[in-house]
Amino acid sequence: MATAAPLRSLEEEVTCSVCLDYLRDPVTIDCGHVFCRSCTADICPASGARPVCPLCKKPFKKENIRPVWQLASLVENIERLKVDKGRQLGDAAREQQDVRLCERHQEKLHYYCEDDGQLLCVLCRESREHKPHTAVLLEKAAQPHREKILNHLSILRRDRDKIQGCQAKGEADILAALQKLREQRQHVVAEFAQGHQFLREREQHLLDQLARLEQELAEGREKCQARGSGELARLALVISELEGKAQQPAAELMQDTRDFLNRYPRKKFWLGKPIVRVVKKRTGEFSDKLVSLQRGLREFQGKLLRDLEYKTVSVTLDPQSASRSLLLSEDCKCVTYNSDLYHCAYLHPQQFDCEPGVLGSKGFTWGKVYWEVEVEREGWSEDEEDGDEEEEGEEEEEEEAGYGDGYDNWETDEDEESLGDEEEEEEEEEEEEVLESCMVGVARDSVKRKGDLSLRPEDGVWALRLSSTGIWANTDPEAELFPAARPRRVGIALDYEGGAVTFTNAESQELLHTFTATFTRRLVPFLWLKWPGTRLLLRP
Repeated sequence: MATAAPLRSLEEEVTCSVCLDYLRDPVTIDCGHVFCRSCTADICPASGARPVCPLCKKPFKKENIRPVWQLASLVENIERLKVDKGRQLGDAAREQQDVRLCERHQEKLHYYCEDDGQLLCVLCRESREHKPHTAVLLEKAAQPHREKILNHLSILRRDRDKIQGCQAKGEADILAALQKLREQRQHVVAEFAQGHQFLREREQHLLDQLARLEQELAEGREKCQARGSGELARLALVISELEGKAQQPAAELMQDTRDFLNRYPRKKFWLGKPIVRVVKKRTGEFSDKLVSLQRGLREFQGKLLRDLEYKTVSVTLDPQSASRSLLLSEDCKCVTYNSDLYHCAYLHPQQFDCEPGVLGSKGFTWGKVYWEVEVEREGWSEDEEDGDEEEEGEEEEEEEAGYGDGYDNWETDEDEESLGDEEEEEEEEEEEEVLESCMVGVARDSVKRKGDLSLRPEDGVWALRLSSTGIWANTDPEAELFPAARPRRVGIALDYEGGAVTFTNAESQELLHTFTATFTRRLVPFLWLKWPGTRLLLRP
């Protein structure tokens, strides 16, 4: 307290009367008062007069302002003294707080009673109450606890280091993954840009070919019209002269009969073909290119649809839903048709009774999934090879035969009757072929399974029907499809949220058909088989 008053007096002496803070870069003016240099710069003079001192109101000149170095040093020393004093007071207060005193004797606590678990001073230790007890120095008693705390602290620090290391590694992994995604984004943009450029170039190439064909056809038409007009003009002149000659009197007409054929000879008139053979051939070739373009784009769309957007899943069949006429393999991934089994099996409540159908054991209520159904038919490859050989043979026979002998083949009544019988037999065979077919697709798990069923999208079935004669979508009425090749393996892509079921030829990636609907129930794979000698296998 003794040093507080002088220190306070010194602080008042080094305080600026303008900013009320310690003097910073102190200067003196003409009247002898001291201010901060910045405060003298802020003193504004009256209009047309010199600035005046804030204390004595005497005018002064700014060019007479002089620094006071001794006062600046004094201010610095006072500030350092104040800081040191504050630090000493703080340390003393902390020491006073750290020292705990005995509440009973107001002495410093030095011992710890192990029997009572209390802190003791010297007087407490010698008292009757604690003298028989075991008392140890406070620091010695705290040492085991401090070691436990330090051990536990080291464990916690290791855990902290592990967490920080894990966080650092996770951050590094995330940054690496983000960098990889950014690179993949660039690759996607570059690949699609290259693909777009390729398609634009091919499009322009085909359009240029079409333009050249159109130009050649237009030039050929102009030539044909010009040549034909010339022939018509020549014939019109000859016809006009001959019409005049035919109207002459007999005496005049008979004078020129001898040189008639020489003067009006009959010439072969010109009948040109409107389309040049080369242009006609190119036009036919361009039609083949267009078919190839359509097929290639469908295959390209089907492949991207499967590889980029859909997850390939492994599905199996539910034996409890299988019709009595269907035979399932042990792994429930293959089904065959056998009509002899119809009356030999127990009818399960979830089983199809009249229709030879079976459902998948796994259902889907979200996402985009893909699986395949392979159709194995006995003799399909042999039939196709034989059919190709027969078609080639028929073409060769037609080429060798030419246009025939020029006579029409007339049919007798008997022949017509025999032909009628053959047509009826063919119709019966077609009906039998329609009955021998299979269906692949998806269905609601709540689809009706008893009695005769229509198996249409309105009934909760979206499927394709395949037979030896063709392929149809099970719409009402059925829509016949015309793929480039008979699908041996049908790919089924289900987009539940998007409400689409897409069928593709899994071998050529050709897009076959797409159903659109709003799905609200669980969907399962659906197979229907009434085709002896045929097996349906789920892939993979």
